[in-house]
Amino acid sequence: MSINDEAFFNENIVNVNKKVCTILFCTIPVPVVFAALSVVDIWIVPHVYSLGVFLYSTILSFLYRYLIKKNVNQVFLMYMGIMATSGFVFLLGIEGIITITISFAFPPFITCLYYNRKVTKWTTFVCFLLSCICYWPRSFRVPLVLAGAETPFYWFVKNIIGLVIEYIFLFILTDYMSNRTHNTLQSLVKSMETTEKAYGELKESNKKVKLINGQLQQKNTQLAETQFKIIQFVAECLGSHDLFTGRHVMHTQKYVEVICNEMVKLGIYTKELTGENIKLFTNAAFLHDIGKIHVPEGILNKIGKFTDEEFELMKCHPSEGKNLLEFLPMVNDGRFNEIAKQMAFYHHEKWDGTGYPNKIAGLEIPLCARIMAAADVMDALLSQRLYKDPKTIEEAVEIFEKSRDSHFESCIVDAVISCSDKIAAIDKEFKKQEASTNAEEQEWWQRYHDSKIQNI
Repeated sequence: MSINDEAFFNENIVNVNKKVCTILFCTIPVPVVFAALSVVDIWIVPHVYSLGVFLYSTILSFLYRYLIKKNVNQVFLMYMGIMATSGFVFLLGIEGIITITISFAFPPFITCLYYNRKVTKWTTFVCFLLSCICYWPRSFRVPLVLAGAETPFYWFVKNIIGLVIEYIFLFILTDYMSNRTHNTLQSLVKSMETTEKAYGELKESNKKVKLINGQLQQKNTQLAETQFKIIQFVAECLGSHDLFTGRHVMHTQKYVEVICNEMVKLGIYTKELTGENIKLFTNAAFLHDIGKIHVPEGILNKIGKFTDEEFELMKCHPSEGKNLLEFLPMVNDGRFNEIAKQMAFYHHEKWDGTGYPNKIAGLEIPLCARIMAAADVMDALLSQRLYKDPKTIEEAVEIFEKSRDSHFESCIVDAVISCSDKIAAIDKEFKKQEASTNAEEQEWWQRYHDSKIQNI
């Protein structure tokens, strides 16, 4: 519910009415105390009077609470509560048991809690009239009148003048309190309304911002997916240049993902291998052999061992790949670009420093390239080539074990061996998918490129 003047002050009436109900119940023991004190001769109060006050307090208290529970109009209950408390004070004052002026100030102060200036004024005026009524029967019982020193009327008029002065101060005080409090609270409510309105507008703005951010996130996701599909397409286009590279990048991309996840499972490089970085490593693997596009087809598809000159040409593809990737548009704030260049440039480096093109060793080789090297070799071992048949997963694992701390970092070998069953299953699925076109493509390449291969 919105905050506004009416809602706030109506709720306040409800709360004060409940307090007034409590006050009325507190009046019930008062006549009981009068009767008890009279019994022991400490205070002389007629029992009939005490019974009357007791019945008044009890009936009004329970009736008031009943009406509150029945959700009777709260404004009606406000007036009823004020009249009930004023009536109780009047009953005490009419018998002369209490000091009239002080007690009759109680109802006006209660009305101040309602923050209603008009009600407070009328309550103060009514209490003044009730005080005057109480003074009249008293004027016949005071000692001066009983002794004949003053007439009842003279005593009454003399005291009423003092009562008027007292009520003028009471009126000013209660009026100021109710008016000042009402205005202060009204300003506060308006301030809260303004704040709530601003908060509502802010929430609406936030909703719009979230909607726009969601749309932008969706567009960014679509853009990233499009970028990686283009990258995948470019990598697969290598298949028109090299019989095996197109499939090779698809295989190694999957192996990189499996090896990374296994390393995390084993607690290896967990700080570096976050979910986001594993995704970047996996997608960048598509481009690790992009430099082969600058290697002659005859060398890429040669059956048999490379000559020294051919091998030197082949060893240029990491540098060529890095150079080509310098022209790749920025992807993922450039992080993807940097990882792709590292994979392309360093994936033939070895842990012991005997690799190429820079012969760097150990941790000098970026982690993404060390993992890429393992995936690259694993696919080369398991896959069919023009010059060899595929090895079994057991043979590949044995080669990796022998290459520990020479070609590969020891912990990466552990991860490869640990996930070898997964790699074998992936390899089996790849072979199943590619079986129908594998023989056809090999025959096509041999038929149309034999002359080029022989003349290199």
